[in-house]
Amino acid sequence: MPSRFGPKSWMLSGTAAIAVLLPCLASAALGEPEASVAADGAQLQGSITASNQAAFRLHEIQLTSGTLVREYAGLDGTVFAITWHGPYVPNLRQLLGRYFDEYVGAAKAPHADHHHLQVRQSDLVVESSGHMRAFNGRAYLPQAIPGGVSIGDLL
Repeated sequence: MPSRFGPKSWMLSGTAAIAVLLPCLASAALGEPEASVAADGAQLQGSITASNQAAFRLHEIQLTSGTLVREYAGLDGTVFAITWHGPYVPNLRQLLGRYFDEYVGAAKAPHADHHHLQVRQSDLVVESSGHMRAFNGRAYLPQAIPGGVSIGDLL
C-alpha cells in the first residue's frame, strides 16, 4: 500500500521544523551560549570582532546602520551583558532573547519620560536612553556578572 506522504511532504515538514527552531538555535542572546554570537552578527547584518579581557570575552558587532553592539560573555561561555550605541536601537528581541517579554512588560509601566528607560528586576537590568539618531543602552543579568567585573566596565 503506498504511503500518503511522499518525499516532498517529508521535505516540507523538515524544512518547517528547521524554520521554527532556527530562531531559538541562532541567537546569542542575553543568557545564552557565546558560541552563537556569529549568528547575531549575521541576523543583525554586522561585522564581528572579538577580544579577551581578564574576566570575560567581548564581541563587538558593527551594524551597517552605524550602531555598535557589544556582547559580553563570561569565561563560562554565557552572554551576561549586551550594550549598544549608535543612531538606531538594534533588534532588542534578537539581543534580549527570552528576556524580551519581561523587558516589554516592565517598560509598559509608567516612567519619567520617553527618552530614558530603566528596568530593574532581580534577574534583569535594562537601561536605555537617547533621541533620534543617538541611542545607547545596556542590558545585563546581575547574578551572571563575573567576579571582578563592575557595571562601569560595560560600556
